[in-house]
Amino acid sequence: MEPVGELSYRQSASDRPGIAAVRSQLEAGLVGARQKATFLAASARHNGDWLLALPISACGLRLDDEAGRVAVALCLGLKVCVPHLCHCEKKRG
Repeated sequence: MEPVGELSYRQSASDRPGIAAVRSQLEAGLVGARQKATFLAASARHNGDWLLALPISACGLRLDDEAGRVAVALCLGLKVCVPHLCHCEKKRG
């Protein structure tokens, strides 16, 4: 269904039905309360606004690399304390 009226020239109006269908399909495939909670938190409005904060050290608004890594991992529902296995080592040997 094509959008009509004032919003018909906006890409978001054309994309909205497809995005809603994909979101419904993803939600239907979630198993368990943790997956559902992570999905809802990740898709909540303004969930990524912290990424737009200016990194001003004097105001305490600057995250070091480790804090940024942990923040992103927590937002994505990933395990934070997992050792990294570099794939580069396998290719060399």
